[in-house]
Amino acid sequence: MRVCVVRLGGMGDILLATPTLRALAAHFPGSTIDFVVGPGMEAAVTGLPYAGRILAFDRKKHWGKGLPGFVKTLRADGRYDLFLNFQPSLKTLTLMALSQPQQTIVFKKDRRKQAATGRVRHAIDDFAKELVPLGITVTDRQLDFFVPEAARESLAAKLDLSVPYIAINPAGTRDINRWPPERFAELIERLVGAGRRVLLLGGPGDLALASEIAGKTQAPVENLAGKLTVKELGALLERATCVVTGDTGPLHIASAVKAPIVCLSGAADPDRTGPTRPGDLVVINRELSCVPCQARSCKRGDIACMTQLPVDGVWDAIERRIR
Repeated sequence: MRVCVVRLGGMGDILLATPTLRALAAHFPGSTIDFVVGPGMEAAVTGLPYAGRILAFDRKKHWGKGLPGFVKTLRADGRYDLFLNFQPSLKTLTLMALSQPQQTIVFKKDRRKQAATGRVRHAIDDFAKELVPLGITVTDRQLDFFVPEAARESLAAKLDLSVPYIAINPAGTRDINRWPPERFAELIERLVGAGRRVLLLGGPGDLALASEIAGKTQAPVENLAGKLTVKELGALLERATCVVTGDTGPLHIASAVKAPIVCLSGAADPDRTGPTRPGDLVVINRELSCVPCQARSCKRGDIACMTQLPVDGVWDAIERRIR
């Protein structure tokens, strides 16, 4: 069975769909799942045993005049038996139609509170519900992320891995999902003062943020922002004593490699996109009536859900998680 799945967006958006795709592959042994992802997101699925071709759809390059060429590449091996559109939009629906698959499934996001739980459905389960018409039930909710041995070796060449460490990811796609730099600096001071080794993480776009945090503390923190590939990040997270992060891509990589997690949450609803593995902890201030708003920007204007998260609360969560 030949399958194509479209899931653009960020790293976490893709990883949250992997339990569904793994179940699909298991239900149809020998099937091939081709992925269409956003540019720069190929590493999210590279190396997965059920992944076939991985194509990057660049909206600027492949929409409009570039679309026929992309469709030709997509259909190089013939029509798909099943096309999963996990990010419906004008562009992806057009791509789906032009690829002329035998069968289509279009994801319908459901953020309603579920009667059985009183909570919103987690994104993992929201994707999984789309396979029910195929007679497939997703029972294993573990995320997938492949770390090649080459990434472990290159990480070891960059970093002393003999000393345990706590990994801190201060970045987030939006300001509303970020804990203040001064709070991270205070947390690092306390961790290092307690004898913990701390690694500060971030992508190429997070250099200024990581430098600001490192500059606010006298503690010896190792700033790795912009120095790791995505696969090396996975290799680092899988060895971490604990990963402290907001609700963003590295959270889901950490969950996939089964790292102990403390997630700092405010606007993002942990019931929807938070960690799901036993023992992982979420620090959230539910005393604020607007939490979690799931908005892209703060209507109050003060991002109180993050700025008011106390260092003591995060410290306590780390201590509980690593016991």
